[in-house]
Amino acid sequence: KSSLEAPAFSNAADSMISDFSHGNRLIYYYGETTVKYQDMQLTANYMEYDMNAGTVFACGVYDSLSGEWNGRPVMTQGKQTYNMEEVRYNFNSKKARIKNMITNDDEGILHGRDIKMMDDHSINLSHGKYTVCDDDHPHYYIDLSVGKVISQTKTTVFGPAHLVVEDVHLPFVGLPFGFIP
Repeated sequence: KSSLEAPAFSNAADSMISDFSHGNRLIYYYGETTVKYQDMQLTANYMEYDMNAGTVFACGVYDSLSGEWNGRPVMTQGKQTYNMEEVRYNFNSKKARIKNMITNDDEGILHGRDIKMMDDHSINLSHGKYTVCDDDHPHYYIDLSVGKVISQTKTTVFGPAHLVVEDVHLPFVGLPFGFIP
């Protein structure tokens, strides 16, 4: 294959360690790292690239002095931006497994705990929240047990859900399934 189809890593601000022993082809990037691949760009403070599998793992770095996470992964794909806790992205299948993601669309904000991004850019999630409140911990939201965001039509379809206001679950307003255009 042409090397132009391979992901392009840059900006390993701190250091880079390569492990090519025992059949491994692993590269570890530390400090403000960026990877670009086709229409996707991923930035994080720590990345592991497995050249054999064609996968990258990215996460932030915990600063024990300040008690904060720094450089958590941010993925930009097309016009969409995804902020997350950690991500495993496969360059060959163009699929990702994401932990704790927040993304904005034209109509609202979607939070998800366990997410699978498919090759068609659709998102499958469990334990999600859909809201228009832009706080990290929204004041009100629809609590989604499962959901799917279809990127081509910008539609969100979800399973059983209920309304939450100020952390009070309102079970009598339960929705068996839903559709958010």
